[in-house]
Amino acid sequence: MSKVTVILPFFNEQGWIGPTVESLAAQGDRHFRLLLVDNGSIDDGAMEAARSGQSLGDRFQIVACNIPGKINAMQAGLALVDTPLVAICDADTFYPPDYIERIIAIFEGDPAAAAVMAIDLYAPRPDPASRERVEFIMHKSRRFADKCHAGGYAQAFRTDWLRAAGGFDTGLWPYVLEDHEVVHRVGRFGHSVYHPDHVCFPSERRTSRDSVSWTRWERLLYRYMPSTGMDWYFYRFLAHRLRSRKSLGTALRQKTW
Repeated sequence: MSKVTVILPFFNEQGWIGPTVESLAAQGDRHFRLLLVDNGSIDDGAMEAARSGQSLGDRFQIVACNIPGKINAMQAGLALVDTPLVAICDADTFYPPDYIERIIAIFEGDPAAAAVMAIDLYAPRPDPASRERVEFIMHKSRRFADKCHAGGYAQAFRTDWLRAAGGFDTGLWPYVLEDHEVVHRVGRFGHSVYHPDHVCFPSERRTSRDSVSWTRWERLLYRYMPSTGMDWYFYRFLAHRLRSRKSLGTALRQKTW
């Protein structure tokens, strides 16, 4: 029986999505299903993904969401989830064979955990740069425990609590940085857990993130804002600034590589 549904939204990811799906198909723990959401692709990414996911059999599914935007695709995927846990993955990220196993083990070992976050690495695990990054993220996760320190490629949630928090919904948050905003809402139900051995390997393909990220000032304010001020931070301060920059979630569809 599956314990985790992996939602992988994608748009025009030919050449990238195949290796990602292969890494998920190679998981040691098989108690998961992989749900891909095609967000209106016009390339052959869906066919590439289908070939790469064949070994999963009926635990693999591709559905369509023709409303543009990653948030809409994740919302469509979440509506189909019937497992107690849900993970969000990106089409250009490598997931080590213990990725699902660690998600399940961490949640089962901590009933108060609302979310489990992986640490993003950009070199092999033994590399000094990777060890340094693991230490850095673990330090931040302890010092700023109520904040998000992982991107949308590295997040997993208890399904019931994610839905109770409102799930993925452009009516609540139509902008970029939806990965941090949703963690804020889910955090009302429990805490996020980071583990030094729970990692993933995103690509470094995006050369410019001006339209899909935040400024240094916005990031620092997020980090040091007391938890009592986080509603103000997201829904009055950051929403206004992102809206003025036209940084809607659909900006993620613009490929800059």
